Amino acid sequence: MEEMYVSENLSAAQIQQFLQTAMPGLTAFPWEMLLGEEEPMEFDSRNPTHIFFETTESEVPQFPQHVAIYRTPTKDEEARSLWLAQSLSEQFQLNVLVPFTHPEKPHYPFYDIVFQQGVSYLADDSATEFGEPDAKPVRLLGPYPLLKAGFDAFGRLIADIPA
Repeated sequence: MEEMYVSENLSAAQIQQFLQTAMPGLTAFPWEMLLGEEEPMEFDSRNPTHIFFETTESEVPQFPQHVAIYRTPTKDEEARSLWLAQSLSEQFQLNVLVPFTHPEKPHYPFYDIVFQQGVSYLADDSATEFGEPDAKPVRLLGPYPLLKAGFDAFGRLIADIPA
C-alpha cells in the first residue's frame, strides 16, 4: 500500500485520472472501503491490473487529506509512494507528505518527506500531536535529494537513477 497526505483536498476523479496517467497499465478505482462503501461494480479482485484507492480525512496538521492506494506491486512501496507523491505535488502544485524511513536512522519513526511543488524536503513529525486542534505542524528540516526512481506502466520499479 502506498499512502500520502495532501495539503488540499482532491476529488476522486482527479486522483483516479492522476493514477491512470502515472501507471497506465493499471486501472484505478475509487473505493471508500474503510467507510463501508460497496465494492465498485467494475472492480475485479481477480484481475491483477485493478487497483483501488481511498481518501479519508487526515489527522496530520497542514495535510487534511489522506490517500491510500491498494493492490499495487508489493515490492518497492516506499519508492513508489515517493514517486507518486512527487508527481502529484508537481501536477497539482500542492504539498504532499509521505512517511519515510531514513537510511541512516531506520529505527527513528518520525521522518517524512514533504514535496513542495515537486521539491523534496526531509521533515520530522515528532513534535506533532496528530488529531489535536492546536498541534504543532510537521517541521521541515531542509532539502533532501532523493534517488530518481522510474516505474513502468504497471507500477514496477525500473531503476534508481541519481538525481
